[in-house]
Amino acid sequence: MMNLRNISIKNKLVLMQVFTSAFVLGLCITAFVLIDIKGFKDRKVISSIAIAQVVGFNNVSALEFLDNTAAQKILSELNVQNDILNAAILDKKGAVFASYTKPGSDSKYQFSIPAEGQKNFFFTNQNLFVYSKIKKENETIGLVCIRIELSELNKIKMDVLRLGIVLLIVGVGLAFLIAMIIKKYISKPLLNLVTVIQQIKDTGDYKTRMVVEGKDEISFLSLGLNNMLENIEKRDNEVAQSKEQLNKQNTLLQSVIQNMGDGLIVVDENRKFILWNTAGERIIGIGPMDIPIERWAQTYGFFLPDTKTIFDTNELPLVKALNGEEVDNMEMFIQNYKKPEGLSVIATARPLKNLAGETTGGVLVIHDITERKNSENEIKKLNEELEQKVTERTTQLAEAIETLRKSEEKYREIVENISDVVHTSDYKGYFTYINPACKKLTGYTQNELIGKHFSELVAPEWRDRVAEFYLNQFKNRIDETSFSFPILTKNREEKWVEQTVMQLREGNRITGHKSIMRDITERKAAEQKLKESEGQLQTIFNEAPDALIVINDEGNIIRWNPQAEKIFGWSLVEVMGKPMHSLIIPEQYRERHAKGFENFLKTGEGPIINKTIEITAINKKNIEFDIELTVSPATILGKYIFIAFIKDISLRKEMENQKIEADKLVHLNELKLKLILENIGEGIIVTDNQKRIVLSNHMAEEIIGIKQDSTTPTTLDWSAKYDLYYPDEKTVFPAQNLPLEKALKGESTDDVEIIIQDSETKAKKRVIISGRPIIDENNYVIAAVANIKDITYYKELEVALEESEQKYRKLIGFKKE
Repeated sequence: MMNLRNISIKNKLVLMQVFTSAFVLGLCITAFVLIDIKGFKDRKVISSIAIAQVVGFNNVSALEFLDNTAAQKILSELNVQNDILNAAILDKKGAVFASYTKPGSDSKYQFSIPAEGQKNFFFTNQNLFVYSKIKKENETIGLVCIRIELSELNKIKMDVLRLGIVLLIVGVGLAFLIAMIIKKYISKPLLNLVTVIQQIKDTGDYKTRMVVEGKDEISFLSLGLNNMLENIEKRDNEVAQSKEQLNKQNTLLQSVIQNMGDGLIVVDENRKFILWNTAGERIIGIGPMDIPIERWAQTYGFFLPDTKTIFDTNELPLVKALNGEEVDNMEMFIQNYKKPEGLSVIATARPLKNLAGETTGGVLVIHDITERKNSENEIKKLNEELEQKVTERTTQLAEAIETLRKSEEKYREIVENISDVVHTSDYKGYFTYINPACKKLTGYTQNELIGKHFSELVAPEWRDRVAEFYLNQFKNRIDETSFSFPILTKNREEKWVEQTVMQLREGNRITGHKSIMRDITERKAAEQKLKESEGQLQTIFNEAPDALIVINDEGNIIRWNPQAEKIFGWSLVEVMGKPMHSLIIPEQYRERHAKGFENFLKTGEGPIINKTIEITAINKKNIEFDIELTVSPATILGKYIFIAFIKDISLRKEMENQKIEADKLVHLNELKLKLILENIGEGIIVTDNQKRIVLSNHMAEEIIGIKQDSTTPTTLDWSAKYDLYYPDEKTVFPAQNLPLEKALKGESTDDVEIIIQDSETKAKKRVIISGRPIIDENNYVIAAVANIKDITYYKELEVALEESEQKYRKLIGFKKE
């Protein structure tokens, strides 16, 4: 058997159109045949029952007076109906009183008497059987039975079936021709799309593009494929560049670590060494070993600066780092079997922490200061020798000083008149010169500062940091640095300064510093206010009742408040820097979002910008739900950011849907009620307490000619259209006694017979009316309902029957009482 999955799309399109056309035509033809057959049967039943009733009515007197000849004569008149095969009149005992047989039919055919409660007609494959009771004063005195042939129905079936087959063949043929013509407009672009995708799959070349023709869905799909290929190609290039850059950075980092002069040692949270650079092994003399932490000091030979006392394990810098502490410039003495002479080092240690703030390891940096120690000892000796030579050089320097004096005067004039503080200090940090601007900044005069150490101006809590900064400049021989810190003025006022420091050298020896200090207190105050303002904004952002999401011009999330975490289930750490569309936008909207985003960046216009719309989103569990979204753009430093205000309206939507379903159910119940009302044989009218019609069926309109108006309420006023009489057709019936009027007063009325006569045409109708009040929970009448039966026809039959009875009484000699 052919597998539909393996058929080409163009043949699937042809099969789909042909099958759909055949199916729809088949349904239409079947419905047409069934409706035609049902209509024929309904008409046949109605006409046959009417014939049976007329025959029964005409044979009342014949049965009553046992006039078989009259009954036979009445039945013989059925010969004008060619489809009536047999007819019979049975008396109340079930015996045949009179019968009729169509020439050529079975004259001995006997009817079966239907059971009590059975329908008065039924169909077989070839015949229709109709029964009608013959009554006299509500007493059944006989039964009319008729058998009717259905050859006409069979002819109708065959004619309609032939026509349906012809229409089906023609329709399927036309559908096939149309499908063959239009299939190329759908299948060709799809085949091209498949070819391009297969080519990309085989070659891996994402530079291939689709040729787009037209503006249909396949064209949009082709455009989307081209955009996707372009993005993939771009991403591939970016990934390749990132990998290359990462490899370069890793190579550079490894090179820096292995070639740095200081030793670098890294351990993980399990106290295992994971990095030990060349300098570390060179300084300590021993490389990494898998030994317990308690044996580190003993094995590697870590001593206190006194060179005799071995370090306690918990006091080791790396152990402190593993315990979460920071260690700065701790002096140690290392001596082991590889370094029997020993050496002095400075150790700095820091804990390694993950994003959650948990300690996952430690880093130790050791700097060999043996030479510096030796140099300090040598410097002491050299200082003694230099002091002896100072006197000798004083004379030589006097001449140089005189030469420099003139140029110094010009320099001093410039320096002493600028607003920034310019000062010099020796290599230890003691002021040797400071310009007059110091008075305005610090409150101290020049004489008060000369000879003081620079750190005396620094705010106490900042002295260690400032000392560390300038010690680093000294150790690394950095020519020029800039650093900001607070100072205390003479009257103990705190001011912020920015200081640029340049080293002064004689050959390779640092002899002092030249510095420029500038007051930045106002700038710092402004920065502080900005931080406070940002803190207030962050508080508002975090406490907002709705989800607030901020993305940059690349579509990546840069802000994500707690309400967003609650609604979407993603934490701030999980979403920062990630594209928003991949986290909260359903897949079916992502392409449209990307196009709208790109269009706004180009034109500054977007369909949802600064508008509140209802759309769906997805949460971390990939559950789609309804949201209310407002997007507002803003610019910072010439670049766009977008602020999304999001409210979860899924509960409100669910309630709205429940209301819609309830409204549908109410509407369905109304339709059912109307269907019932329109198919009962009585007129129904419902009015409110102001006599305005709120509901009526077509039988009510047919009987009394008054109907409900869907636009303007209709007030029910019978007296304006009809004259009302009692059954004697003479006595006027009071309008206030009508059942509907009484029902509005809270009374119930059953079967009131009234004659209504049209005021214009004088046509009369005999009706039976019942009325019921509709009462609310407070026992107030809020409406009334009336049932109306038209008995004019039955009354006429009754009169005709009475006349027929009188005629037969007269024929057989009964006297009129």
